[in-house]
Amino acid sequence: MNMHSINKPKPHQFFFMAFLILAVTACMPDRDDAFGLPDAQLQPAFTIESLPDNPNKFLVTDKTAGGFQRLWDLTGGIPKSSGKLQDTVLFSKAGTYTVTLFVSASDGSGTTFLKKTVKVDQDAPLSCNPTLALLTGDCQPGGKCWTLSNAAGAVKVGPTYDDFSWYTSPAGGLQSAQYDDRFCFAFQGLVFENKNNGASVNPWDGYKVVPYNPGKSDFTLIEGTGISGRDQLLIPDNQFMGVWDADNLLDIVKLTATQLIVRTRIRAQNGTPNPEGWFELTFVKN
Repeated sequence: MNMHSINKPKPHQFFFMAFLILAVTACMPDRDDAFGLPDAQLQPAFTIESLPDNPNKFLVTDKTAGGFQRLWDLTGGIPKSSGKLQDTVLFSKAGTYTVTLFVSASDGSGTTFLKKTVKVDQDAPLSCNPTLALLTGDCQPGGKCWTLSNAAGAVKVGPTYDDFSWYTSPAGGLQSAQYDDRFCFAFQGLVFENKNNGASVNPWDGYKVVPYNPGKSDFTLIEGTGISGRDQLLIPDNQFMGVWDADNLLDIVKLTATQLIVRTRIRAQNGTPNPEGWFELTFVKN
């Protein structure tokens, strides 16, 4: 169609449209700005700074402007995620890691994210401190193994970190396939091994004993990062200590030469911690 052939409105048509607009506007209710159209999407911004006293620790700070909620994805670090404005993350092994910040606008305009990489040049320094000595058998080459206690309360379950009202195991009340599992820690190379005799109790399949061989892996002891400043143990996602649906990040509640008590979240089969539910697990020296 030839654009010049479009009919132009006549003067009386302009007058009618103006009248209609004024009439509709006069009938509209008062506007509530709280329900207006959302602003433009937030632009995430953050910084990563290496801490001078520890090259494996980094300070992440959210610099995003505006009202929002945040979530840090710190995969490979400790903690693995955070919702704080500013937090410290530890990368215990040398390598390149991706830090992702997700931000959501309070006005509902959506969630955006920003990724940055951080390079860690060396593994965290290794020294036989008193906690590692108790855990690994004085840091000797043979290491040290732990098994679930036969006493009552070896496994406690509850909704929160300090509430274990859901379940307490009776004396000798666990399956034999749980009592013969040995969870071993060796100082040299910080090696963790689940010596389960080739089978474990599967909580996602009616607590049946099924073949499973998690093999050897590594572990990390992190000082003071747990709840109430407790030390923490970190083992790989495909590993567990005590019960299979226990998370792989464990707070050390008590550690002596003969007893280890830890608390950890209940996790789903895909490895994600449940929003509610905690274990307290008691081990004895094997």
